This record gives sequence, C-alpha cells and structure tokens, in this order.
Amino acid sequence: MRIGLDIGIASVGWAVVDNDYKVIEAGSNLFEAADASKNVDRRSFRQTKRLIRRRKNRISDFNKLWESFGLNLPKESCNTQLQLRLKGLSESLTVEEIYFVLANMLKHRGISYLEDALDENTSAASQYQKGLMINQEQLAAGRFPCEIQMERLEEYGHYRGEIKDGEAVMGNVFTTSAYRNEVVALLEKQRQEHKFITDEFVEKYLNIFNRKRKYYEGPGNELSRTDYGIYTTEIDKETGKYRTDPNLFDKLIGKCTVYPDLRRAAGASYTAQEFNLLNDLNNLTINGRKLEEDEKHTIVNTILTSNTVNMRKIIKDVIKEDIVSFTGARIDKEEKEIFHKFEQYNKMRKELQEIGENITHFSREELDLIGEILTINTDKEAILSAFDREGLNYNDKVKECFV
Repeated sequence: MRIGLDIGIASVGWAVVDNDYKVIEAGSNLFEAADASKNVDRRSFRQTKRLIRRRKNRISDFNKLWESFGLNLPKESCNTQLQLRLKGLSESLTVEEIYFVLANMLKHRGISYLEDALDENTSAASQYQKGLMINQEQLAAGRFPCEIQMERLEEYGHYRGEIKDGEAVMGNVFTTSAYRNEVVALLEKQRQEHKFITDEFVEKYLNIFNRKRKYYEGPGNELSRTDYGIYTTEIDKETGKYRTDPNLFDKLIGKCTVYPDLRRAAGASYTAQEFNLLNDLNNLTINGRKLEEDEKHTIVNTILTSNTVNMRKIIKDVIKEDIVSFTGARIDKEEKEIFHKFEQYNKMRKELQEIGENITHFSREELDLIGEILTINTDKEAILSAFDREGLNYNDKVKECFV
C-alpha cells in the first residue's frame, strides 16, 4: 500500500492506495490558512508571558534578599500599597509595610522607553501623548507618582486607566526613573527608623528594581545559549570559547557580494552616501556627455555644504553650461527626478553646527562607524553603549546630538 499527500496552505488531502493504485481510503484535513495579522497576537501573548515570568523572578529575588537580612516574609497580603507609599515618604512604616511597598514597586516599575521618547522636543499630538506630558510636567514640579495617583484617586475615584478632565486625558503612565526616585526617597526616610535598611540593602534592592533585559541582546544567556540572541552556540576560532556578539542585529545584516566576509555598509555611513551619489552622477548624460571626475568632485563638495540641494542647478553651475539634454536620472512614481543628496550627513552637519561642532573634524572612518551605530541601535542606552565599546570618546554634548 502507498500513502499520498496533497499539502496546501489551508488543507492536507490524503489517499491510501494499493499496489494496483486502487483507492482504499481518501479524505482531507482542513485548517485555517496562515495569517500574518495573527503574528501580532502571538507576539502579544509571548510578551505578556515574559512580563509575568520576569515579574515573578524579581519578586523571588527580592524575597531572597529580604530573608538574607534576617527578616521574615509576611504571611498576609496587603491592598493599601498606594496609601503606604505615600505615608512612607514622611512617616515610619512597620517592617511588614515596608515589604509590601517594596514588593509592589517591583511589580509596577513604569515605562522605561518613555525616558527616550519624552523630552522637551516631543510633539504631544495625540491624547495619549498629552497625558504623558501632563504626568511629566507634574513630576518636574518635584512630585512623586504616588502623590499624583493619590490626588487623582481622591478627586476622580480612581487613578488607573484614563481620566478625562475637560479636554485633558490623564493616564497612569510614569517613567521608571520617576518610580525609582520615589523608592529612593522612601528608603531614605525609613532607614532613620529601621537598621536593616543599610547601603548594601538599598544597593541590592535597586539592582533588582533597575534590572532590565536589553532588547539588542535577544533571548538566552551565558548558561543557556541560542543562536537567536547574542549568546551564540558558535565557537570562536581564536579563543576556542563560545562567541558572544555585541549586538543581536549584527547577525541580521547581509554580507557583501564582492567580499562575503564583510557586512554590508549602513546606508547612513559616509562612504555609502558618497557611493550612492556618485552612482547617480555616473548614470547621467548631460548635453550628450558624461560628467568629468573633477566636476563630480566639485558637485560632491557643494552638496556637503548646502542646506538645500537643487541637483540640476548645482550641475549647471559646475559645468558652466546651459542644460540642453539631461538623461539617466532615477525617477519616482510621479515621474520626478530623484538623487542621493547626503541626507544623513547634512542632517548631522546641521545638528552639530548648532552646538558649535564642525563635522569636518570627524574622519571618514568615524562617520562610517557613527552611521552604523545609529542604524543598528534604536535607543539612547544602546547608542551610548556602542560609542563606549567602539572607543568614540566624544563629549556628552556631541553624543546627545547624535542620539
């Protein structure tokens, strides 16, 4: 007998035949076709599972820290953490109350990525952004999250979720740093009455509170390696040990077709921008001829110092001829000519100029490396870490400018 399968995107047909190809039995199994929109649901479920697991892990580590200082874990739970957080800033709490507050703060640490998104240049266009800005303004006035939350609880009956007050919509979203400042202030007050709150206790607790897996590390760790993260299972030929990559995205970058051992250049690197522009210029035929090498040098140098780029005008000024025919340019959907114009370079040049820095003081190699760092890394912490790792010892003003 033989079995045949007909595999489709939403079904699998099957048939059992004998040696004479007579069908003994046949049928099909139907199932839902793969739908990319469900990837969002899967990611959401996976993220929720990780958040719950990491929250439990923080509480478990805190319990171990608590017991290591000779303290007993409370047997009962507490539902008045907000009141205790507010009270703990000015009054003495019992040992059990301190435990409840510190454990609760590990469950709700705020949003860390908003510290990069919220600054004085943020455009608060949506209701969500306006709510975030309201919270930031109140925090900037020297208030702690618990004080703001208690005020809203007393005035509106709740503080979680959205609270509408006229045109303003306030949300219960605060940054991790705001909650950390509250914890530090509470511990400073409570250590006046409780001897177990030492510098060592505060440091170890804050290590647990601040703990966050960096997105660019991916899954796995030193003891549980996987090729989906930076802790790979590959052996380094020079050291004979497992290889650990500096950034997850390094392995996602394609290789050069000419030099397969080298990664493709970042589009924001100086060299890639120059190559793309020269490629555009090489494809042009103007007045029946190609541009000369010295003309291309002049065009490139002009674009590197121009705030606005009109390619036809620049070329006309350089060749000192009226343009009669112009062919070979790339065309967009609207049939308009498009050119590479050192967009990233000129953006950096203008930003650096505002802080009194001259981009010409950076070498081509530095600009290539900076372009790669700003391409691979997508948040402030990762960018600054990459600058340090690559030995780019610029002052804080310059680093902030690149961020």
